[in-house]
Amino acid sequence: MKKLLLSLTAALVSVYGFAQVKWSPSPQYQQGLPASVKVFTTADSLDGKPFKAYYLEADLKDPKLEILTRVGNGKRYTPQQYYAQESGNVLAVVNTTFFSFADNSNLNLVINDGKVLAPQASVRRKNPKGTDTLTFYPTTGAIGFFRNRTADVAWAYNVGKKKKTVELAAPYDSDLNGQPAPEPSKRTVKEIKRWKPQTAVGGGPVLVQNGKVRITAEEEMRGGASFRGPHPRTVMGYTPDNKLIILMVEGRNKGIAEGASLDQLAKLMVDLGCQEALNLDGGGSSALYVKGKDTIKPSDKEGQRPVPAVLVLKYKE
Repeated sequence: MKKLLLSLTAALVSVYGFAQVKWSPSPQYQQGLPASVKVFTTADSLDGKPFKAYYLEADLKDPKLEILTRVGNGKRYTPQQYYAQESGNVLAVVNTTFFSFADNSNLNLVINDGKVLAPQASVRRKNPKGTDTLTFYPTTGAIGFFRNRTADVAWAYNVGKKKKTVELAAPYDSDLNGQPAPEPSKRTVKEIKRWKPQTAVGGGPVLVQNGKVRITAEEEMRGGASFRGPHPRTVMGYTPDNKLIILMVEGRNKGIAEGASLDQLAKLMVDLGCQEALNLDGGGSSALYVKGKDTIKPSDKEGQRPVPAVLVLKYKE
């Protein structure tokens, strides 16, 4: 029996090795941050492969903490450049949405001060029942921050001329013909409601719900094997006690940091105590810039990739 127990323990360690990642405070990145914001790092292996990551924890209950978004308005800037454009006590800048290289447009929701700066991208396709074209809205996740200093991860869309943001109680991504969903309405989606965050950014897929791994890659039309595999990653989530967690995973750095899969990310965020978590644009876009310093090594050889939207953490003086 003792031998059997040892064998089972070894098997569990093998399967859930990434759950044993040990995080340490980072004095290098803690400099200049308030007590409510902390940075941790790890260089433990992940499932036996080289791994390097950082996570920033910010207490949303701190009244001096500000969470803002910035967009390039048709241009792209690096997180370092966004940082330089800000005034006041800027704590960190992190990349967010997926985007189009063709016109530098955001493909996901961006909200700042309650106003939609970038709506969720829509898709124009022919009606399978006729020749007319219809506007469809692929399901997409978003993380929002509210006036009462709480956070929420939701499937969100923008509807109407005033770009009202609505939250879906469940993912709604396809009709009977396998097409993306049409613009949601109370006729087509039950329990639809307004979603009114002060600040929000979109990405996808959702990784964690109700404190458990729940990856909605297929529902959000991001189910490809190459997308789910190991890459540099940017992830945001929140804990039940209203701590924002920003996880930044280095990748494509052979022998040093090989990235993480969606499954590994979700389990890492659960281990960090997240109630909900959302994947954001990764790969060469992943960058967390803290008090004028890069954390991970960007995977693009040119360094930080210019992006059309970022999340900015500031601290009121």
